[in-house]
Amino acid sequence: MEKVPIKTLKKIEEDVQNEDLGKARDRLHGLISTYPDELELRRKLGDIYSALKYPSMAGRYWYLEKNKTPEMEKACLQFENSMGNDPIRISRALKYKGDREIIKSLQVDQMIYPIQNKVKEILTEEPEDTLEDKLVTIGCISILILIISLICIGIYTVFDWVF
Repeated sequence: MEKVPIKTLKKIEEDVQNEDLGKARDRLHGLISTYPDELELRRKLGDIYSALKYPSMAGRYWYLEKNKTPEMEKACLQFENSMGNDPIRISRALKYKGDREIIKSLQVDQMIYPIQNKVKEILTEEPEDTLEDKLVTIGCISILILIISLICIGIYTVFDWVF
């Protein structure tokens, strides 16, 4: 974790010692979005959610942990259940934006964790545009065209009215 600012990590540790877990949680969320490849930050955030008594959220951030404790495994299963055991929903909820090679290096026991193996496969695939993504793009373009046409009609009406 040499890329992560040590000063911020110390502030997080101070927040945890002062039992200001909300502030530590917020700092870790910021660090995870800035340093998505650092899985250690996800583990720490999972620890905080566990201390806050949110096992499903803890499971979300422990999900990519290599060596899980029984508590972590239980939280991960709870997270899977909260996502309806759907690998696609689980992979989207993880919001992993880091290097796909890191995910490929994770070892998952296929017999014990079949859903985690499917999630791993989804995370290592290249993202595809879903129907929802295409509809959002089409909707935005349609709204833009509508606004431009209404502006043109308004300008024409004003000139027609004045002249």
